[in-house]
Amino acid sequence: MKTLMALAFAVLVLFPACLWAAPAKPALEVVVLGSGGPRAFGRAGSSYVVLVGGTPRILVDAGPGAFLRIGELELDLDKVDTVLLTHLHIDHSGDLAAFFNARALTSDGPIAYRVFDPDGAGLFPKTSRFVNLLVGENGAFAYQKTFGARESFTVRDLAISLDSPRTKIVDEDGLVVEEIATHHGDCPSVAYRISYKSVVVVFTGDMDASALPNLVQLAKNADLLIFNCAVLDAPDSPSQLYDLHTPPRKIGEAARESGVKSLLLSHLAPDVEGHEAAVRKSIRASYAGPVAFASDKLHAPVAK
Repeated sequence: MKTLMALAFAVLVLFPACLWAAPAKPALEVVVLGSGGPRAFGRAGSSYVVLVGGTPRILVDAGPGAFLRIGELELDLDKVDTVLLTHLHIDHSGDLAAFFNARALTSDGPIAYRVFDPDGAGLFPKTSRFVNLLVGENGAFAYQKTFGARESFTVRDLAISLDSPRTKIVDEDGLVVEEIATHHGDCPSVAYRISYKSVVVVFTGDMDASALPNLVQLAKNADLLIFNCAVLDAPDSPSQLYDLHTPPRKIGEAARESGVKSLLLSHLAPDVEGHEAAVRKSIRASYAGPVAFASDKLHAPVAK
């Protein structure tokens, strides 16, 4: 008995405590809510939740189906206070009001959001107007601001000209978010860089190749670049789509030039999904790092 007690003491007290500790949570982790695009083919529209130090904090885009995936994944939204919208196409913003609803119904106190998205142009309103049209006074869902929890919104409209400088929009407790203008046809668009504890993830949103110099600057030495891949190399996709999206060969060149550590392809269209080998080969012509294809409910820890 004494021998057993001595052994137990040695195991519990003398054995290094670090070997018994739970695995450290990654500095950043991306949960893919939706990996699809505007067509209904089984994937939710583009949407992601970013965990900071293991806690969900940031929503990036809110495409249709995000609300469903949040419930399926049983995500804790209690600390999600930052919304980053890359642009206002429906497949990236259609579930924003539904997200607000999900967050409010699980909150035990007031919610203060900060929302970022491009300024308006043409048929697209600036983000502050978009949010007001959704949940502001006289908005489509005006009741939402007091439904479940009182909500307040600080909305910032971001510059959309390609010659606009890279801008820091969040800087608190080691969390830094930066943005830069991109180009997506007539729809104003931006890309985002999220940094925490020297770990970096970049979201391109939808963009055509004309914005690649800005994207390369923003993504420099990032640990993970999430690039929307909605077309094949020319001429294998409809010609008009190249005014909206970057083809795989150009994606590979941008990944190489920015020096990113790994690449995750998302916003996948059916023709891209059916030609995965060709897409990989095209990217591999320039980029030698890891390349993966996103799927709904994918967890992607980001590490050095």
